[in-house]
Amino acid sequence: MPDHDDFYVGYLAMPRSHRRFLQTALPLTLLAVLLSAAAIALTQRDPGAGTWQTGEASTWSGMILIDPYPTLHIKHGEDRSDYLLVRMGKFGAREIAEPFTNQGVVVRGRLLERDGRRMIELDDAPGADAPIRPWPVDAPIPTPPRPVALGIINTRGEILDAKCYLGAMKPGDGKAHKACAILCLEAGVPPMLVSRADDGSPRYHILLERNGDPISAKSIALAGEPVRVEGIAEARGNLTYLRVISLSRDGDADE
Repeated sequence: MPDHDDFYVGYLAMPRSHRRFLQTALPLTLLAVLLSAAAIALTQRDPGAGTWQTGEASTWSGMILIDPYPTLHIKHGEDRSDYLLVRMGKFGAREIAEPFTNQGVVVRGRLLERDGRRMIELDDAPGADAPIRPWPVDAPIPTPPRPVALGIINTRGEILDAKCYLGAMKPGDGKAHKACAILCLEAGVPPMLVSRADDGSPRYHILLERNGDPISAKSIALAGEPVRVEGIAEARGNLTYLRVISLSRDGDADE
């Protein structure tokens, strides 16, 4: 009579040969899956340390500066900080901030921060109170520091939209993020050039045209790609700006 021990019937006990196979194969398969997952995780690039406050909105008081991009200048003791301003979604804040230019205000929003660069996403949700209101107290308005010329620099880096890179997206850079970056920049989110100093540390510049205007559509089209930039750098508070002399895709001739 033939041996039917290997014939599997669902409502009977599992055959011995099947049990022996599964007792070896299942642990090995599980180990292979875990090792593969670890290997894939190790090959992913670091998304960065950007943070985004997503809970209850906070408030800050300071002075609105509108050019070259809307910022809130804050002074705490000897500490002077400039916070870039944007609206919710993929929108810059010029339209909503411009009526308060050079005025003391209280703003309500959520903080984005990375490597000491800060941005406030104004809480302009429909039905909410106005996210910017005049300073209600009789207190001196902080005077912004004068720009400090830093000279001409030549560098390689990547043009990013500052909102996503500072914390709204992870990662907020690279070609996979190019379309999102272009949409944000076209809607007025400040463009940020991220490059590396000689010692490998990151450098951050808010990009402008040479005359100080917002960057052109031609420059925005290069977002998310390696670029080579020559420009005139200047510091304003804790932010550094770069007025572009020449800008090209890295490896191309200067345009």
